[in-house]
Amino acid sequence: MSITATDLYEDGPAAGAKAKILLIHFDGAIDAGGAGRMAIGQMLRSLHNERVATFDADTLMDYRSHRPIVTVEDWVSSPDMVMPQTVLDLVEDDMGNPILVLHGAEPDSHWESFTEAINDICERAGVEITFSLHGVPSGVPHTRPTPVHVPATDASLLPTSGPKITNHMQFPAPLSTFVQIRMGQRGIGGLALLGAVPYYMADTGYPAASSALLTSLAKFADLSLPVGDLEQGAAQDQESIEKLVEGSPEISHTVSALEEHFDAWNGGDGAIPLPGMGQSATTRGEEKGAKDIGDVIEAYLAQVSRAKEEETQSIQRAPRVDGQQPAAKPDTLEDVLARLEARRNGRNPGPSAPRHRA
Repeated sequence: MSITATDLYEDGPAAGAKAKILLIHFDGAIDAGGAGRMAIGQMLRSLHNERVATFDADTLMDYRSHRPIVTVEDWVSSPDMVMPQTVLDLVEDDMGNPILVLHGAEPDSHWESFTEAINDICERAGVEITFSLHGVPSGVPHTRPTPVHVPATDASLLPTSGPKITNHMQFPAPLSTFVQIRMGQRGIGGLALLGAVPYYMADTGYPAASSALLTSLAKFADLSLPVGDLEQGAAQDQESIEKLVEGSPEISHTVSALEEHFDAWNGGDGAIPLPGMGQSATTRGEEKGAKDIGDVIEAYLAQVSRAKEEETQSIQRAPRVDGQQPAAKPDTLEDVLARLEARRNGRNPGPSAPRHRA
């Protein structure tokens, strides 16, 4: 049975809407620090939006890679499973400018047919340009502004200033890139906004990159977009990370090395290397140091999260009976750093906190 583009989606209340911009982000694609995901989430929370189309998950998804979420209460499974979903929404910025936002789970199959459906909708909507949002692991420190790289489907769209990717790259394409290239072949150009995320923060939510992505999108597309919550989150993250760095001279030295590396590149032609996209930006020692920082930060954030949860639940706990061992206290920062030092020296570091992921 052949699949046509119109078989892949159902129209929503805003079907037929007009917009000059298509913004794309799929969960599960290239997105270090959850940068693109948080940027899209910020837009949907803060701006008026309506559904344009909902795509057929049963046709597009492999449920083994996008498993439905089941809730069980009192040992009874709820029939209301959370299914993977890919949707197209109409979002209006603070000035009322319309944007088509394609987001949700990244489809596993029928990419050509899916892209044909998107292209048909965009042609009817009057779309003139596409943008995609990504976070990319990079050799940058958290103490510097987040660079945003901007590759394009056509050289005429490239910005004349700002950081540039100077190296040849090949990488497995996410669907967002696939869609932009196919639409570019039909005359609708595209820009990919790549927020450079410190690679020791790649597995942790990094709102500074999300804020940088929205700021860049607003500049390139002449939009008014909300970044306040992301900037606040970035400031809080910065404070937490600084406390960690101050507690370890060795980690502080590694961050200083990354700062020197960043400043040397940025002081030249503005190109910041992206090791996560095919180029090594650091020496072996720097890579090891950055991994150590990531381990400590993730462990510390997990400790903070766990401590807050235990504090919240403590008032509901029954009194401790005689002879029962008291609950273990959350590790201190010193405990986490001690385990890191033990691992460096080849000793058994003992139990560690679960790794924190955004």
